[in-house]
Amino acid sequence: MNKNSKLQALLQFITYSMVGASNVIIDIIVLNILWTITGRYFGPINFLFKLISFCIYSTSGYLLNKHFTFKGDANSSSYFGYVSLLGILSFLDAVIISYMTMHNVFHLHRHMWANICAMLAAMATGLIGFLVNKFIIFNKE
Repeated sequence: MNKNSKLQALLQFITYSMVGASNVIIDIIVLNILWTITGRYFGPINFLFKLISFCIYSTSGYLLNKHFTFKGDANSSSYFGYVSLLGILSFLDAVIISYMTMHNVFHLHRHMWANICAMLAAMATGLIGFLVNKFIIFNKE
């Protein structure tokens, strides 16, 4: 890997992280709205809440990553691959959030602990998402 390729990969990672941060912000906003409306902050209900949130942020994340991060051509297979990966990662996020929210080891307020769990879950799956998107879904070769 030459110096230019390393710089390009670093710029892609930074851009991907920024798009991911916008997805996390959308995710956190939607989750907080649902938690506040229902009064339910922990347990399996988060699978439904993550599904609703996923439906909202997945398309914007795909378009931003396709056009700015990986500068890919429009095709349905990259969209299907991206949404499939994001769906798997979102499910993994829901598993992490559901498990962690039921084990509030620091005895924080439920709402605060749920938000911390959501952030930790997003960080845990973000790197995996970048690697799969870069080398498989948006790979130009």
